[in-house]
Amino acid sequence: MTPDPKVKRGASPFAMGLLLCLGVGVASLGGYQLFRLNNTHQHDEVLYSVSPGTLQVWLMTLDPAVPDDAARLADRFVGMTLPQRRDAVLAIAQPAYFEAMGQDFAGRRSLQMLMLEASELALARAPALGEFWFLAAKLRTGLYGFDAAVQRYLELSYTYSPKEVDLVLERLQMMSLAWPLLGTRLKDIVRHDVKIVDQAYPKRAAELRQYLLRAGAKL
Repeated sequence: MTPDPKVKRGASPFAMGLLLCLGVGVASLGGYQLFRLNNTHQHDEVLYSVSPGTLQVWLMTLDPAVPDDAARLADRFVGMTLPQRRDAVLAIAQPAYFEAMGQDFAGRRSLQMLMLEASELALARAPALGEFWFLAAKLRTGLYGFDAAVQRYLELSYTYSPKEVDLVLERLQMMSLAWPLLGTRLKDIVRHDVKIVDQAYPKRAAELRQYLLRAGAKL
């Protein structure tokens, strides 16, 4: 049978060039991702899921005096999945998270300041990360008190994470303790959050209602 002259033998130079460019592009992207992982993770962590515990170990390698370390931590926050962010924020918001690192008061405070700076850097790039608005509010309150910036962070936490029950419970507890200091908007958020908790944790909601009523809240 005579070969069809219309069928080309071998790949054309254009096709070969296209494949070569594609290969170089994929290799470059892979190299960038590897660099990013090396910059924001310890080597062993690349093989395992990110957890509050592995994040805690990595935090111990950072130096609050090094400006780039806050940026590295912010990169890591932005790169987390939603479940990773939620678990990390709920853990970091507890005093025991920093106490477990074995540092003195000054060391813990420096690390909390680094964490706050990293949270604010991450939120400047990705403001929809509602969990980190709450974390920023929690950290700033511990460092500087319940000020206007904290109230703004709490409002933004509600805006971007209005119905994530675990986070709602933490936010509600924090705002309940500061009820006399809350502005009108935050008091409305407390009333909304109590209704959310009513559906998932009715017993806990009842306890919070009693506390709020004693604090002068009208629910």
